[in-house]
Amino acid sequence: MSSINSVNIEPDYKLHLTYSDGTVIVVDFKPLIRQGGVSATLSDPDYFSQVSIGERGRYIQWPGDLDFCADALWLEAQSDSNTAA
Repeated sequence: MSSINSVNIEPDYKLHLTYSDGTVIVVDFKPLIRQGGVSATLSDPDYFSQVSIGERGRYIQWPGDLDFCADALWLEAQSDSNTAA
């Protein structure tokens, strides 16, 4: 289980995540925002910019209990890179 060491906001609702093992991924949150529901709050640029790293780097979080697991984000990125090949 890797942990997230840093999170940087990129344009167009993307996050650049660096993991403790050196892995770097870019997560595009636009598809999730389009789905609506709880994730729709991420469409507010001011809110999106409030992302932070959770306890021991095990997740990223926003105010109001919205969070995403480090492992799930990493697995999703691997899945996306495999389908693009």
